[in-house]
Amino acid sequence: MSTTDTITESALRLFYRQGYHASGVEQLSQEAGVTKKTLYRHFPSKEHLVEAALQHRDSEFMAKLRTAVDAASETQRPLAYINFLAAWAQEPDFHGCAFINAAAEYSDQNDPPHTLARRHKQQVLAYLESICTLAKFAQPLLAARQLLLIGEGLIVTCQVNGPCEEVIDSARDMARMLAARSLEP
Repeated sequence: MSTTDTITESALRLFYRQGYHASGVEQLSQEAGVTKKTLYRHFPSKEHLVEAALQHRDSEFMAKLRTAVDAASETQRPLAYINFLAAWAQEPDFHGCAFINAAAEYSDQNDPPHTLARRHKQQVLAYLESICTLAKFAQPLLAARQLLLIGEGLIVTCQVNGPCEEVIDSARDMARMLAARSLEP
């Protein structure tokens, strides 16, 4: 693994665990096991590192999402999406969505981290539209938007309250209801 990759992955872990603004450059360099000078040689500013970490998280998350969801049959993929999120929310190091967190910390919609968060959510929506199309939903984009809202609600609720079987079961029920009413006649 290159030094740039090591710094990026270490920064992502630290940002995810304690927040973007709360993570100082000294702490970021210690987490990566490099000097501040080395960190700045690879990233001219902390903001560049935040952007690199979010881009890395996007690639990593989308690959995991596709692997998990695409393993299900086409008709079960919308529910598999919710199951993927539920499993993630129950991991011991779950701290919510790195992109939701970034959008909250960088609230100006023109801030690069906020823009990256928006792009990530658009990418998730496009993927959900593709699985809703394969599941033969009558209005795949509408169903994808609704599925995204269910998933985002599940993520935030689990981040705020901790993973709760009742909430996870409710999200699954909502995805099943969405599927039942969204199928082409």
